[in-house]
Order: sequence, then structure tokens, then C-alpha cells
Amino acid sequence: MRILAMIAAAAALGLAACNQAQTEQATEDAATATEQAADAVGEAADAAGAAATDAANAVEGAAADAAAATDAAAPAPTTTP
Repeated sequence: MRILAMIAAAAALGLAACNQAQTEQATEDAATATEQAADAVGEAADAAGAAATDAANAVEGAAADAAAATDAAAPAPTTTP
């Protein structure tokens, strides 16, 4: 009977060690996933910043083109005697 109790105790200790190892692995996996998510957010922020810069440059260029077209289309000033 004592041998069965010892086997049960050894099995329980083995199970506890396995669960601890699984818990530690899950913690490491979660930390890795968090780091990867942070990297992805950083990359997305960089891409959004670059897109905003490109959009601003496009708007500035369009405004300059519109101003140039308006100046070209405006009638020449006239002088009155």
C-alpha cells in the first residue's frame, strides 16, 4: 500500500513539474507575442507617418499646380490712360 502512495506522490510531483514547465513556456510565448505585436504597431506607425508625409507633399504640389494654373489663366493687367 505504501508503494502505491509513493507512486501516486511521484506521479503528482511529475505532473506539477510538467504544469510548471507548461506555465513557463506559455509565459515566454506570451512575452514573445507581445514583443512581436509591439514591433508590428511600430512598423504600422512608421508606415502611417510616411503615408501622411506623402499625402501632405501631394496636397502641397497640387496647390502649387493650381496656383500656377490660375496665374497662367488670369488676364494680363491692363493700364488705363
